[in-house]
Amino acid sequence: MDYLKQLTDWLSSNESAFSALAAILVIAGVAYGAIRSFYSSFKSGDQTRDTGAQLLAAPANPESALNPADSDPSAPIYKDHYSIAVMMFRSLSNSEDDAYIAAGISSEIIAMVTPIPDIRVSSRLSSIQWQGDENDVKSMAEHMNAGFVLTGSLQRQGERIRVVGQLTDVDADNEIWAHIYDRNIEDLFEVQADIARSIVGAILGEVRLAETRLMHKTPEHQLDAWGLVQKAYYFWLNAFSPQGIFDACDYLRQALVIDPEYATANAALAMLLTQQMNARICKDYEACATEAEELMEKAYLLAPNDIDVLENAGVTWMNIGQGLRAQRALRHSLELAPLNLVARGYLALALALTGGEAGAQEARELIDDNLATAPKHPSVPYWYFFQSIAEQYLGNHDDSIELAGKCLTRQPEWVHGWLVIANSQCEKDDLEAANVAIQNAAAINPYLTVPLYAQNVYRITGSQEKALPFVGGFARQGMIDDQPAR
Repeated sequence: MDYLKQLTDWLSSNESAFSALAAILVIAGVAYGAIRSFYSSFKSGDQTRDTGAQLLAAPANPESALNPADSDPSAPIYKDHYSIAVMMFRSLSNSEDDAYIAAGISSEIIAMVTPIPDIRVSSRLSSIQWQGDENDVKSMAEHMNAGFVLTGSLQRQGERIRVVGQLTDVDADNEIWAHIYDRNIEDLFEVQADIARSIVGAILGEVRLAETRLMHKTPEHQLDAWGLVQKAYYFWLNAFSPQGIFDACDYLRQALVIDPEYATANAALAMLLTQQMNARICKDYEACATEAEELMEKAYLLAPNDIDVLENAGVTWMNIGQGLRAQRALRHSLELAPLNLVARGYLALALALTGGEAGAQEARELIDDNLATAPKHPSVPYWYFFQSIAEQYLGNHDDSIELAGKCLTRQPEWVHGWLVIANSQCEKDDLEAANVAIQNAAAINPYLTVPLYAQNVYRITGSQEKALPFVGGFARQGMIDDQPAR
């Protein structure tokens, strides 16, 4: 106790000296923290960090992660996720109950988007706390460091509500999506979840499409591995063509030079190599298949729970004849992200081709649900094609022809659509229409002949017998050889 008393007396008599010493220590600590922060930011420019797909590190300035560098055209763009600010939906009435309903829809949207990998969404708290002008979308985006802003409103009349959702691409300064939802509110929570589910399913496709368009316009030397992958996806969502496959593969190989362990780039390249196989534009079919399988195995080992990897795994494994494995990968993707409509579409295709009658029925239901959820989704042309495959398996050739035609209206160079039509016309004994479809296919891609198309289907389905629903019309008309008896 004597020592304690002596210490107390000393501190009291030397208070000014002690305060000065404390101030010096505080200043030293602040200086050390600033130097350490600066040094860490400097180092982050040339080190990688683990984001699940081993992407390049983002720069210290968050704004530069969202916008091309205007001052230096050679400066790289770094980005490792999509970013969405979800604002609280407005009630257009003075009813407190309506305001709660609108806020509930916004909260459901945030909750549904939050678990999805590679998408950063504003928290519910930050959305509620936004005090700026609700019409100033750019300020919202800057405040929340987001590339996209989702806004909306709610009106109520009796037991009906109308919800309007709008998605703005801030970089492009353009509203890229809007939709009106009319619902009865007999079961309020179910209605809120239903509207939120529909909005999320729709906007995820629009966000990816907008990003691919931005990256498409950006020179390769300004993009990191993530940006090059988005640039590769451009042809798939915008303008499918045989040359587009080659261009996309080139971008992905550049991404892998930057980061060989980038799982998504490995998986996407594997998938596109199988598209070269299906289009018959690869120089060595079997070498292409081998490389695709090796790339996909590597990607899957690197990131077995990445939804992009699982999507591409499903397509790759299906195309090289591993149908059950493809179905498992796509179902796992949907367990991780139930509103990933792209994966649901791919699952429908895998089921239609390799799942028998039950698979074709499920495929039809999956696509119907996708189209009801997001009728303007950029993948809609492919969904029509996938459903045409299911209808062909079920023997509904008029429906198959109609659905393949809808696909081709929106994606004119999807050569497989013409061959589906040709096979169904052969089943109907309409050789004139079948030959027109075959000629249209040859005008797009002269390498993919009817016999080679049939060989693709054999590989996917696993046998000539299982391929009959998809190439039986050609066999019926003697356009392919060595077919089993019907």
